[in-house]
Amino acid sequence: MPPIEPYDETGNHERVAKLRDAGVDVWGPERVYVCADVKLENIEAGAAIHHATLAGGDLRIGRGTRIGASGHALLSDCQIGRDVELGAGSYEGATILDGARVRGYAELRPGTLLEEHVDAAHDVAFKNTLLTANVITGSLINYCDVFMSGGTSRTNHSEVGSGVVHFNFDPRGDKWSSLIGDVRGVLLRSAPIFVGGQCGLVAPVQVDFGAVLAAGSVIRGDVGPERVHFEAAENGVIEDFDAEIYTGLKRKFLATAKVVGNLWALDCWYEQVRLAFADQDQKPLYQAARNQLAAHVSERARRLIKIIDKLGRSIEKSSQTGNARLKALHAEHRMLIDQRRQIENLLMTKPPPPEPPRVFLDAYEAARADGNHLEAVQELDDTAASAAESWLLTIAAAPNVAMRESFDPANIQ
Repeated sequence: MPPIEPYDETGNHERVAKLRDAGVDVWGPERVYVCADVKLENIEAGAAIHHATLAGGDLRIGRGTRIGASGHALLSDCQIGRDVELGAGSYEGATILDGARVRGYAELRPGTLLEEHVDAAHDVAFKNTLLTANVITGSLINYCDVFMSGGTSRTNHSEVGSGVVHFNFDPRGDKWSSLIGDVRGVLLRSAPIFVGGQCGLVAPVQVDFGAVLAAGSVIRGDVGPERVHFEAAENGVIEDFDAEIYTGLKRKFLATAKVVGNLWALDCWYEQVRLAFADQDQKPLYQAARNQLAAHVSERARRLIKIIDKLGRSIEKSSQTGNARLKALHAEHRMLIDQRRQIENLLMTKPPPPEPPRVFLDAYEAARADGNHLEAVQELDDTAASAAESWLLTIAAAPNVAMRESFDPANIQ
């Protein structure tokens, strides 16, 4: 969180008065502090500021939104849509679309995008996390580096039980991201995903639509569609461990490329669908959503490059162990070192997207004329929705295909 400016009581009284004159319901300078860098015109008439500190030149708050409904909220450079409710907590550089709710004692950090009607209970922590429309989470959630979607409506939605942790940080100091659902979730036609309370997800994993993760399970591998995962009891295993020596990285690199592909596909969705048909007041919010997607992509690329930069030391140390299994991975690791720049480029460079299918755009435009974005998506017929799904999946697949080529045996000498 950037430092807040020195307290300015006189200036704050003036800024609060200006907001009230503009139609914002501000509960008073004793409960609300507005920093001098806030652009007051970006707080829409009809918003309500109960208990809050507002900061940052990029802060936006839409009408009907309530800030600090359950206690003091610190908002810095967030973009908040309309009819949102934010309880007590710290919100930095996050983007939250219309109708979402975070009930209280939250910590939202950069890279966070909550789409329409996402509902998070108490004590949640999100960073580099995307929840598509209607996803619901319980309390005590640590969801950093996650892309989650699924469900068809507010009554048929993906859900995360209380006490769930996404373990994105490993013993070597590396961070990984996971896919729970995928970009198809934006079409509101996917089976919901259920993550039971007190589950732990050990990144990177992919959980497909319709999956049920039983409460208390620890998920260490991918879970396919329409599957139930129960944690199986097993004896503990103790092995030698050296934080400087890496074993096989193929699965994790491919998983990262899949996450990045889905982020790029969603970016195309925002660029060529949402923004193309948005009202003027919605465009800054949708552009902010694209910025969050780009931030998550950048984080994923940075994390992989950090690992590649450690592989020289890994090869050196594993060569001294006499372990044939580790030595067999040297060729793979040298390939990653040699292709460092190419791997960074394939993650950071958005693949040129094909044009959205005309049958989809025409259907969406017609529906959008009479409703909001979610209503328009729900009105799509099967032909239009199928065409949109194929378009999104084509974009999402590109980074993973390129990464697989890197790991092709012909490229590992």
